[in-house]
Amino acid sequence: MLKTFVLSALAASALLITLVACQPTATTPDTEADTTTEAEAPVADAPDSDAVVAGDRADYTEVPVPGGAVGEEPTEVALAAFGSTEPGEGNFEEKVELVEQTDDQSLVILTQTGLADDSVNGARYRLEFVPEGDQWRLDWAGSQVRCQPDRGSQEWSTNLCM
Repeated sequence: MLKTFVLSALAASALLITLVACQPTATTPDTEADTTTEAEAPVADAPDSDAVVAGDRADYTEVPVPGGAVGEEPTEVALAAFGSTEPGEGNFEEKVELVEQTDDQSLVILTQTGLADDSVNGARYRLEFVPEGDQWRLDWAGSQVRCQPDRGSQEWSTNLCM
């Protein structure tokens, strides 16, 4: 049973890495004026902090938006679209945070750390929502990874882990 779970988790991690590696890095420039502000960097006295730093689209690798990603709460849609479907193992943690919400848009950051992968320690998703009637539709998604020690960047980045 555990062996099946580990193999499934490794396969899912490999798929995520493949999706990230195969995505083009170019993004569509925003032509509309952006009047919103995003989360600031973590507090300086907490260098290893997992405080949410939204950054902007250029800091993420665009990933496909799953069809039907619509719902009343953006955080619930985020978990349904990109959250873990398997029970966490070891020190796995998943955190979803509504960074900003206005009448016109919503920004959610979904962070998964302690992944059961020999290269990737964590994955972080920037998920942008737009209103659709009385619900929110996932409009854009991007991802970053943080590598295991000695396997690549220890900071959130779009670089592949080795």
